[in-house]
Amino acid sequence: MQKRTRALVTGAAAGALAAGAAILIAVRVRPDVAVGRVHRNKFDRWFDTLDTDGNDYITEENLRQAADRVLGARGVPVDSPMGLELREATSRLWTEFIAPAATGDDRRVGRKELRAALAANMLSDRITSAAKLATVADAYFAITDEDGDGLISSGEFVQLMRNWNGVDYTESHRLFEYLDADHDNRISPDEWRRAIFGFFLSRERNHPANDLMGKVGSPIGSGRLLNRAPETPAAQPQ
Repeated sequence: MQKRTRALVTGAAAGALAAGAAILIAVRVRPDVAVGRVHRNKFDRWFDTLDTDGNDYITEENLRQAADRVLGARGVPVDSPMGLELREATSRLWTEFIAPAATGDDRRVGRKELRAALAANMLSDRITSAAKLATVADAYFAITDEDGDGLISSGEFVQLMRNWNGVDYTESHRLFEYLDADHDNRISPDEWRRAIFGFFLSRERNHPANDLMGKVGSPIGSGRLLNRAPETPAAQPQ
């Protein structure tokens, strides 16, 4: 089933990337991009879901924890092929877009530093960034598609949102309806990539994917609890 899912995701890659570029990218390269209010709200929300210690800093370990709790909810060992793929994709997200702003021996990033890093390394060249983000999107799609049918059902989506970002049931269903563009009660690889592109790259004030990390202004508390990575995921059977 995993091979079939990966084939479906790969087959949709070119179309999804082209569609995402056409919708989200107005200018290929924009040096010294400023972070507008829409992006600031989204990036701050993402920062808050990752800052599980509440110390106003995030590290690569916080991103790893986000991946591990999704794996733990699925009962997938982190050292399995799927687990390693998700971890690798998450590591690239840090390396490609955030790490240049990390400071100190513990390589940590504050809220303002995250905004600046994403503006410089992601928003300045959205076409290149979309290609990099596609691999992250595909890895999360594969782990979410629990039955391996090449689509994300509403139940699978709700579980991902709960364990990834602590988004509650009601908000997850509302978001699912927005992202399910063709209203077939499933999210396809194309629709999922559009969601990832929309959250990170779109400047649209009312883009459906703006709440992918949770609705701006809603409590973070449940997300902080869920941010704790499972203690022994590698010991779980495949």
